[in-house]
Amino acid sequence: MALDIYEHDDFRKLLAHLWEEKLSRNRRYSTRAFARDAGLTNPGFLGDVIKGRRKLSQVAMEKMIAGFGLRPKEAEYFRLLVRFGQTRSLSEREDCYRQILTRRNRSTFTRMNPAHSRYYQDYRYPLLRAALQCLPSRSEPAEVGAFLDPPLPPHQVSKMIQDLVQWGLVRDDPHRGREVVDTFVEPPPHLGELVRNLNRTWIDHAGEAIGRFRPDQRHISSILLTVSESTQRQIRDKIDSFREEVFRLLKEDRSPDRVMQLSLQFFPRSRSNDPGRKA
Repeated sequence: MALDIYEHDDFRKLLAHLWEEKLSRNRRYSTRAFARDAGLTNPGFLGDVIKGRRKLSQVAMEKMIAGFGLRPKEAEYFRLLVRFGQTRSLSEREDCYRQILTRRNRSTFTRMNPAHSRYYQDYRYPLLRAALQCLPSRSEPAEVGAFLDPPLPPHQVSKMIQDLVQWGLVRDDPHRGREVVDTFVEPPPHLGELVRNLNRTWIDHAGEAIGRFRPDQRHISSILLTVSESTQRQIRDKIDSFREEVFRLLKEDRSPDRVMQLSLQFFPRSRSNDPGRKA
């Protein structure tokens, strides 16, 4: 199967896959030959970029495009990935990613399986799908919209339910009503940035919840921990175990009547102070 560049949101991984594809067609092809064909002076440059040791300048980016023979629309998409991956400006990253999604939505990949992209682009889809698991199967769009927090207008609910049905995530039976298909949806690996953006949205919502709900309606707390690398790994393992336990409880719950959000956040707030390790 030919490589579909629109499945990628990391230009370095895309370059690695493009290189693997070249080698699959000609095992005798070398990085020296690629450098010659692309007009690069350093045979190891491609490997350095893939491993994150080098950045791509405008000139080097165009040489990569020529070396891999990307078509005009693919080249445009690749340039966006490079900008997205190398800029430090949050606003530029957001702008790049909006453009990436637009081009991805026009690609064959999205038309073949829209649930794999649009479902994760808009937090309201998973929220609405969760609400449908809690409500009677024949609930009207106005009821579903009013059940959600924040609420959704009925016309928006109707349109989004149609999308979920079309994507195979909800079944709409004329006799039994609506039924959510498979409780848990696992995103494919190539949608990593989409899922990261969705997580950022969930985290923002958690921050807003502090002022919107009484303490007895929510639990939001943060603590700073001082840990060794070993303890850090143990805590991560316990978080993973806790998530599995939560999923087990959800599978056993046969009568859900509300939608809750659970956010787990555990990340560095300093560099390592171990002199034997790189910070």
